[in-house]
Amino acid sequence: MSKSIDPRPFDARALEQIDSPEATAAAYFSLFRSPRATAQDYDDFERWHARDEGNRVAWARVERAWEETAAMRTDARILAIRERALANRRSRGRWQRPLAAAVAAVAVLTAGVVYQRQQSAEVAATATAIAGADSRIISTGIGQQLTFRMTDGSTITANTSSTLAVNETDTRRSTSIRNGEAFFEVAKNPRKPFVVEAGAVKVTALGTAFAVRDFGGTIGVTLAHGKVRVDMPASAGQPAQSAILAPGQELVWSSGRFRTGSIDVDRQLAWRKGVVSFDQVPLKDAVAEINRYSPQEIIVASPALARHPISGTFRIGVTRGFLQSLELAGIARVENESATRAELVQP
Repeated sequence: MSKSIDPRPFDARALEQIDSPEATAAAYFSLFRSPRATAQDYDDFERWHARDEGNRVAWARVERAWEETAAMRTDARILAIRERALANRRSRGRWQRPLAAAVAAVAVLTAGVVYQRQQSAEVAATATAIAGADSRIISTGIGQQLTFRMTDGSTITANTSSTLAVNETDTRRSTSIRNGEAFFEVAKNPRKPFVVEAGAVKVTALGTAFAVRDFGGTIGVTLAHGKVRVDMPASAGQPAQSAILAPGQELVWSSGRFRTGSIDVDRQLAWRKGVVSFDQVPLKDAVAEINRYSPQEIIVASPALARHPISGTFRIGVTRGFLQSLELAGIARVENESATRAELVQP
């Protein structure tokens, strides 16, 4: 019989060691809205808030997001924290304002926790780009990303666990995605087509930015701007087909059929900024995405829990932060956690 593990107590110092001030601030926010906050947690927050300007800026971001959520403004505990934070601000002078919303966004996991990160140089350095006579193999491991610049100025950013073959000649630019996902920013050159192949699907672009992914034979194409043509093979009695995508559209091809639709491109391609972002996504789908970036596999124990919708933005590769956020928000409890596995059960 497996032994269950009680939800872990909140440990801000441990979180600080693996994540950003923004994550710690958001974790405090979530904690103070839960029944689990203790007097010690409030004291720890005061010390954390007073210790560093970066911490105060991070809390200011959470405060700003909180102010925009009217339903939260009547919470007595948050009001008390806000008053103490304002007192610290008055005693220390004005807080530094955030540089830009695009640099550090605060999102709530079902009124929960936020995680944010920038891609680390160490991770990028461990990915590989192997050069050949006319081609290069780009390969990334779990949690790694790598950006490769072609001679014409086009760039290719490979996401986690991806392998691509890149070829460039005098008349053609092509990439074959053997597995995984990549984002392409294509320099205009009408005389030199840019083609991406994923399985039997071919994407042709001129002067555009788009992403292509191949997950087990399901091909997805997301267009950020410009225009692409997607050519799909004949299959299962269906003739060969083609589709033209407009900015903000996604095409998904699987089992010989395809569908297109509008999509939130920034959310879909948030991995380029080091985060994954969900908006009312079933927990099982969010977990599948989180698992792509970590050797620790998360298992959802029950179908009911797997269907629970969540929203939020999370730092990729920091599975413990994601798990802690689920516990703090009262969505799930973690059991049987090890370096390679964690099980989510009903709280």
